[in-house]
Amino acid sequence: MPIAALAAFVLSLFLAVPALAADPAPLKVGYIPVGDCLQYYVAEEEGYFAAEGLAVAGAAMKGGAVIAPAVEGGELGIGWSNTVSIILAHAKGFDFAFLAPGAEGVAGTNDVHALLVPADSPITSVAGLAGKTVAVNTLGNINEAAMRALAQKAGIAPDAIRLVEVPFPDMAGAMAKGSVQAALTLEPFVTDAVSRGAAKVLDPSPHAAFGSPYLIGGWFAKKGWIKSHPAEAAAFARAVAKAAAFIDANPEKARQILSQRTKLAPELAAKIVLPRFPQSLDPKALAGVIDVSARFGLLAKPFPAAEILDAPAQ
Repeated sequence: MPIAALAAFVLSLFLAVPALAADPAPLKVGYIPVGDCLQYYVAEEEGYFAAEGLAVAGAAMKGGAVIAPAVEGGELGIGWSNTVSIILAHAKGFDFAFLAPGAEGVAGTNDVHALLVPADSPITSVAGLAGKTVAVNTLGNINEAAMRALAQKAGIAPDAIRLVEVPFPDMAGAMAKGSVQAALTLEPFVTDAVSRGAAKVLDPSPHAAFGSPYLIGGWFAKKGWIKSHPAEAAAFARAVAKAAAFIDANPEKARQILSQRTKLAPELAAKIVLPRFPQSLDPKALAGVIDVSARFGLLAKPFPAAEILDAPAQ
């Protein structure tokens, strides 16, 4: 073979060898071990994070009150939070923004929250909670705003109901002991308490004031982090969007993943109501939550939803 031809052949071999893939980008993500974070479990289980070039290290945490400081301090790149916590943080000057949607509530089909009372309670309406104590998981979040709206709708003063913080898993026990007379909780605790005969539903759509659909919570980061890590932010958003599409197309498999990852009994995972998992952020799904938060004093004044939305360019 002539030298020139041999050289061309050898060069073609090198050109045919694909470039080595870059090392996966490390990313620490904080989430809450509940059904609202199902996208995270699916994205891990189905390999969507890895396919997008991410080496995600997840941290199961109690809630947004713990996750937000970790994101602010740089311990986490991305976290999951309910919308009101991010709304209030924005009002205080934090530069948090949602980069991907998490979970949406849809009246009648995707009501994952419910207001419960003990099964033997004589209370039959929200108005009957005047002067009573109701459990919410965290004060100053989406469930406090919801309770204030429910009280007003029932014709009682928004502060006529005393709200106390009780972790979701402990709410049924608190009602049984009589330390609270009602609880605004979410799945799987709603279905579990009702199916065991420990509670009954007082209001099946306690978040109706926010509109339908409304953004329960989502994946957020500091705007500065999104700007300085555009590739990681976009890769994460794509991975959870893929997970949302998977959940929509494979609901039974998604519930199996939920059961496996949260240790939820399979029969309970099969029965609980799941939120809707949209694939893109919608300002309209957030606007109602901002307005209700302002109406009941959690927020000094409303602001455009776009101020806390920062979807990375795909």
